[in-house]
Amino acid sequence: MTLQFKKVLAIGAHPDDIEYSSLGFLLMQQSGGSNISVFVSSLGSIGDDTSGRQRKLESDKSFKLNNFEAFYSENGVFDYVKTESEIRQLLLKNNYDCVLVHDPNDSHQEHRLIYEITSSAARRLSLSFIRYRSVSSNYNYRSNLYIGADRFITKKNETLKLHVSQKDKPYMQQKSIENFHTFYNVGDNKEKFYESFFIETLFN
Repeated sequence: MTLQFKKVLAIGAHPDDIEYSSLGFLLMQQSGGSNISVFVSSLGSIGDDTSGRQRKLESDKSFKLNNFEAFYSENGVFDYVKTESEIRQLLLKNNYDCVLVHDPNDSHQEHRLIYEITSSAARRLSLSFIRYRSVSSNYNYRSNLYIGADRFITKKNETLKLHVSQKDKPYMQQKSIENFHTFYNVGDNKEKFYESFFIETLFN
């Protein structure tokens, strides 16, 4: 399946969510001529000691490296109504034809919340709605799209290292990154690394 969109908005609950799960997809779209924007819903998980302004600075560097237009939630916490309004206004103003967001089959409650908020914000809009796998996706997650990531893995590693505050987290260790991108059930198995997605709605 060949997918190419004009304007993509990727949405993450926290800094580094977007890059970890879907940087390869976004870079592939960008290489085909897509304009890429990102929206980060918070400065980190509630109760996480590493959350705060430092995480926004790290995200700024990450998005600048990859030439993504960045937006951040102004409310700073997971307020359903305010965040839904922010995302809805972005979608209406910028005429995106694809939205990328967390999958609801996830053990992290903030990931699930941002999926629900984004789903509401995108209601009745003619755009493709694609969900990405995260490190906390649970056993109910399923994929109907795999994107080969071999040509993007070096750039992904470089990008993730910019999130310095997270360097000691288990999911940021090199072996964990490689395991996350390794699938043994991909039909052609032509590449070593893949990103995994579920297409919920497709307008193409």
